[in-house]
Amino acid sequence: MSNRSAQAAAYALCCALSAGSAGTGCANEAPAQGKPKPVLPPYDLLRPTDGLPAPQPRDADFRRGISLGLFVSSQEDEIRKPLYKQFLDEIKDHGASDIELVVRWSQTDVSAIEISPHSTESVDDDLLTWVMDEASERDLRVFLMPILDVEDRSMGRWRGTLAPADWDRWWWSYQRFIMHYARLAGGHKASLFSVGSELLSTEQQSDRWRALIADVRKVYSGQLTYSANWDHFEPVSFWDALDVVGITGYHELAAQAAVEPARATVGPSDEALLKGFAPFTHRLRSWAMAEGHRYLFTEVGYPAQAHAAMRPWDYRISGPADPLLQLRCYRALFKTFHDDPRLTGLYMWNWFGEGGLEDATYTPRGKPAAKVLEHWYRGSMSPADRALRAAQLQSKKAGRPITALPKSAD
Repeated sequence: MSNRSAQAAAYALCCALSAGSAGTGCANEAPAQGKPKPVLPPYDLLRPTDGLPAPQPRDADFRRGISLGLFVSSQEDEIRKPLYKQFLDEIKDHGASDIELVVRWSQTDVSAIEISPHSTESVDDDLLTWVMDEASERDLRVFLMPILDVEDRSMGRWRGTLAPADWDRWWWSYQRFIMHYARLAGGHKASLFSVGSELLSTEQQSDRWRALIADVRKVYSGQLTYSANWDHFEPVSFWDALDVVGITGYHELAAQAAVEPARATVGPSDEALLKGFAPFTHRLRSWAMAEGHRYLFTEVGYPAQAHAAMRPWDYRISGPADPLLQLRCYRALFKTFHDDPRLTGLYMWNWFGEGGLEDATYTPRGKPAAKVLEHWYRGSMSPADRALRAAQLQSKKAGRPITALPKSAD
């Protein structure tokens, strides 16, 4: 997803609430005054999973993932840590087995050769590793995904169009960036690590990538992936050096945005959304079968906005929230991929912010789409996994955490 740093900057405006506050509201996510509140028919609000098939059963290796945004602007631990604990608990309660943590360094423009932490958008290591450890305590596997941002995001310039003045010096700086996080991932037992994301202009430099991957494996023993842009996964020249193919899932599902007559919204039909998946899924599945690959979605999601199906990658907020269209996109995603035998997991973007029906951002938090996610993740578990989750919830309420069931319960 291009220009992710702009989204992070928008979320960074989130007002830091005290631990005793009722929610985690963000000033930039509040609906504009005078705009109509979203109106959902009771059927869609109360029964968002009606008509969905039972999810395909998956084994414990399947990554039922949700991305957790590390965007709380406060630097005070007594404010930010309770919020992240709350988010982690909610992610776990929705049936997730994995979380994704996106971290970023930046360079000034596409021709720059120096990559370094950003003064406001790079998460400090102490907080990052604390969240990783908190996730592990909840039996949530961690996927750490470093992303390179380009500060000059003028037209046609983003990390996919890098053209550094000196490739040798750029690769030295990039390796420093990736190895920093690879060591953190290894030291805090992350389950999955990405060596890069959407660096289209580098993807034919196979020798460079293979050397980097070999160095990462010296300090990190988990699985490795690379996050390819949804329309540029075939040209990646080093898939065989990794453990699983990673792809973003922001392809277009509809040619037009939803219209907004009066207080309701009308968008593409369920059938149209399913047809919208067809070109991408045919291309992906044909390629994966021919090459012998399995794949996961490193990011996939839909903003609760009228353009969710037409431009899923567009994080900019415009117009009133449309949680019903977001719901239909989630339903179409589930119908298309829940039984795909080559899909090894996915990470929904993104669990952060106040959420709710008036929130127009990507988060499914407090929206009907979250019910589809829970239906998929909980429904695809084995009976033993479901029993363990239920026991963990009960033990959490009683203050006696458990990590495994007695054998008689299996």
